[in-house]
Amino acid sequence: MPVLTITALAATLVGTATRVSGSGVLYALRRDPTELAHGQLWRLVSPVLVQSDRSWWAIAGVFLLCAAIGVVGERLLPRAEWALLYLIGALTGHGIGEFFQPHQSGMSVAFVAILGGIAAHALIRPEGVPWQWRARFAALIPLALLDTALRDIHGAPFLAGLVAGVLFEMHARRALEQTRTHSAPA
Repeated sequence: MPVLTITALAATLVGTATRVSGSGVLYALRRDPTELAHGQLWRLVSPVLVQSDRSWWAIAGVFLLCAAIGVVGERLLPRAEWALLYLIGALTGHGIGEFFQPHQSGMSVAFVAILGGIAAHALIRPEGVPWQWRARFAALIPLALLDTALRDIHGAPFLAGLVAGVLFEMHARRALEQTRTHSAPA
């Protein structure tokens, strides 16, 4: 059961649904450089709780893509890593969004960091991952750099998730090597 994915999507669904009765919650949670400068630090994370897209079709598409990424992430990654990647994505995406795309919000940046973690997993542990998927994940790296250069907010969270994923994989390898070393007969 993808508990983390369901929880994240449900929280954003509730926040987004409040838009039916007005924009008050959206304005309180979205990115706002002026309010951030006045100490409202929660605006680095709170934008994941409401989608600012105008089209309900666009919102549905974001939910479907995030659900797919989240479920795959929960199958491949430990829950603590998944949650940390989600937080890294929110902080990175909405942090850069304060400059690139102020007064917006959404959860996609958090899930893009999870995608970066999945990419790290697939590139570092290639066993069982078809070469076509490894090639796609590798191709996302220069695309994420270009995306960031073009002032979109999704490239940086992907790259942050990729770096975090590489660090997670290196830590897991080190722990496995230490276990093997300590359990080897003398």
